[in-house]
Amino acid sequence: MTGALVATSLAFGTYFSASIIDLSPNDPLPLGGYTQRSDKVMEAGGQPLFARVRVLQQEGIRIALVSAEMLTIPESLAEAVRAKIPKDVHLFLTATHTHCAPDSQMLNDRMTFKVPGIASFKQRWLEEYSGRIAEAVRQALEGPKSWLSVVATREVRLPLNRGRRPGASPDTLATFVELYGSGKHIGYVYHYTAHPVFFGHEYNRTSGDWPGALAQALEAPVLVGAIGDVSPSASGGSPEERIQNFTAASQEALKYPSQTLDEGPEPKLGWAEAPIELPEPTPHPEFSTAYGVPDALSQMVVKRFAPPHAQVIGFRLGKIAIVGIPGEPTSELGSEIRNWGRRIGFRSVLVVSHAGGWMGYILAPEDYDRGGYEATLAFHGREIGPRVVEAAKLALEKLAFPERYRMSQMRYASM
Repeated sequence: MTGALVATSLAFGTYFSASIIDLSPNDPLPLGGYTQRSDKVMEAGGQPLFARVRVLQQEGIRIALVSAEMLTIPESLAEAVRAKIPKDVHLFLTATHTHCAPDSQMLNDRMTFKVPGIASFKQRWLEEYSGRIAEAVRQALEGPKSWLSVVATREVRLPLNRGRRPGASPDTLATFVELYGSGKHIGYVYHYTAHPVFFGHEYNRTSGDWPGALAQALEAPVLVGAIGDVSPSASGGSPEERIQNFTAASQEALKYPSQTLDEGPEPKLGWAEAPIELPEPTPHPEFSTAYGVPDALSQMVVKRFAPPHAQVIGFRLGKIAIVGIPGEPTSELGSEIRNWGRRIGFRSVLVVSHAGGWMGYILAPEDYDRGGYEATLAFHGREIGPRVVEAAKLALEKLAFPERYRMSQMRYASM
């Protein structure tokens, strides 16, 4: 296990605030992530679920980072939250993808017909969840603020994941974003790549799985990386023991020696969005057989799951870039995005799944052709992987070279 600490000083005037809100359902709801639960509602006695908010503010720009212990973030949920918070706040809303949270399709306003094993849209729950998350953002905006003087990244290789598709090369890099104000530690953000599936379909209670346990231990948001082909790995017998060992091994990384590099003052906060050029949604050749539905129904289901529009969102904090993908890219694609960000000048690049929407799995063309479970849930076909990568690269370039893109927009507007 090796680690390195990189400290980056920020310009005066960067402020940090935080909040947390309970997302546990008041009523027994069906849990998402496993169709084997066959529409059963959750059992009593589960763990609470939370949304953790971190707001960054600097000279007119406000960014709300929200890590929600949910399965996915439907586009309708992100839109509903944005409608309930100040218009000038950039929303980076991401799900930890725990498979022991209420089925997020209840919040997807396109899911208006019944699919076996999948919950259908309920306006009541969209209002409930968007209201709670928006309230947490407002609390962070209005609550006590700390001056953010230094941001550090501690990057450590942790053998806590494994590939689950042929050719998978799991990304073992764990990143602790450490926040300091007036010489004092004021918070973390943690990033790691592994599906939160220690609990299987036989477990029918709420749980944050490993991201929830680690978020509680660190008192920090957890961001889940490019998990499209990566499962968790930890010793132990029961899921609870494995999560405990996973969490302990992650925390142990904070004790390792590290080197500090002070780079001096860094640029301000930045925000970027880049549209993804979406092909027409189409079922994978294996879809109908895998899910036992006729071809005509396959077309209908895929078009309801697949969003008509999607974008990559991202923000920078000094030399750190956090890039949000609205789906589940594989390690290969995540590494390609991160390498590009480093190539154009970022010290750390965190590629985050389930941010701002959900368009299914995102695979490289050759990986899509291999078929399998993930490929059947890649709703936009074999070319979507490269298109998502191109959008992510554009977002990173906008963050790295904001003046260049600002000038190009001014020239376009004057034509």
